[in-house]
Amino acid sequence: MSFLTNLFKTKTQSTGIVFIVEDNKTYAETLKTFLYAEVPAVKEVKVFPVGETCLLEIHRNPDLIIMDYFLDSKYYDAETGLEIIRQIRAEKPELNIVLLSSQQEIDVVLQATKEYKCTYLKKDREAFDKVSEITREIYQE
Repeated sequence: MSFLTNLFKTKTQSTGIVFIVEDNKTYAETLKTFLYAEVPAVKEVKVFPVGETCLLEIHRNPDLIIMDYFLDSKYYDAETGLEIIRQIRAEKPELNIVLLSSQQEIDVVLQATKEYKCTYLKKDREAFDKVSEITREIYQE
């Protein structure tokens, strides 16, 4: 049994939906393409440039949300990924969330992992493979 099994909960009914909240369009589209290619259980990947738009569709019950921390490159007043995660947790406490960011400030990482029960992944060369592993674990592939 993988250590990820303990981190991620599979809902009783999978939707096949993954949300990516990322303001770098190229990065988001590349990750989207990668997920379609690597994880057959993923049926739809929806990309949001800011978290506020993701919140409008949270009722669709994605199986996983991949969230960046800094989301204000195009919209200077956009909330941080951590603030959006706080709002998601208030509505859907059991949702699988990965904070995928170059953010290395320990307070942010600790708050995401301890308080909001997210997994933190650093944006690096191995990030896509780690996201694929987590996504496969959620779908028990």
